Amino acid sequence: MSSLVEVGEGVWVRTSERFVTNTTVVRLAGASCLVVDPAVDPDDLAELVAALASVSLDVAAGWSTHPHWDHVLWSSGLGADVPRYATAVNARHCRDHRDKVMARLAEASAGHELDLCARLTAVDLDAAGLARFELELGLGIGSGIGSGIGSGLTSSAGRCRVIEHSAHARGHGALFFPDLGLFVAGDMASDIEIPLLDSHPVDPVGDYLAALRQYEALIGSVTTFIPGHGAIGDGRELERRIAADRAYLSDLVSGRPSDDPRLATAWLATEHERHLALVRTRALP
Repeated sequence: MSSLVEVGEGVWVRTSERFVTNTTVVRLAGASCLVVDPAVDPDDLAELVAALASVSLDVAAGWSTHPHWDHVLWSSGLGADVPRYATAVNARHCRDHRDKVMARLAEASAGHELDLCARLTAVDLDAAGLARFELELGLGIGSGIGSGIGSGLTSSAGRCRVIEHSAHARGHGALFFPDLGLFVAGDMASDIEIPLLDSHPVDPVGDYLAALRQYEALIGSVTTFIPGHGAIGDGRELERRIAADRAYLSDLVSGRPSDDPRLATAWLATEHERHLALVRTRALP
């Protein structure tokens, strides 16, 4: 376990030992904060609550980057009534498939307050390819885009853009804070995990490459990026990891053996075999 580590002005990360999972905390205004993907086991969440208290931060809102069980967690210590937001696709998936999500969660990590997990409110994003919303004083996530949450003073974090795509999971919503140079990448751009493909789309590799192009467009503006799993980096490291992910996907679709060092981990080697089967299936006429 680890306590909160400040990685930038008003930005903290807590890294859980399990899966090297990162929880991101962003100060909004005053003593309020946004918590992104709190994880991963109940004792991790308990330590996160204590760590937030130690730096006198109150949780105003949460954000779930995608609907996998380890990214939809919550606890009463973080605030039973605190709103937790997500893309509409993520929120809808957790609502429509709640029994399945809860069963997977209970199997993977016992002891969570299940009634509080995967309870997400959809953020209404505008029609732009890179939609945005505002983090506002004392109100968590709101905006002038019809969310109905309210209005107020813009937070000290400034503007926040949702980078929505279908790589890794449908409704994946990474967060980019231009004023902070902060990019919370979700389960992408990891130094310890290969690109993990969602098996549901018709073209999972194409979806992943499209998401990498969105991430690549941010490189020049990123000073700190935080992946869901693995080491934190800067813009140059983000660029390096995007290149590594592209190389892996290129080898995958061409049928070439991959020398990606991340495949030395047994479960990722198994995932690679799944990817090979998936690509063969998608290639059928």
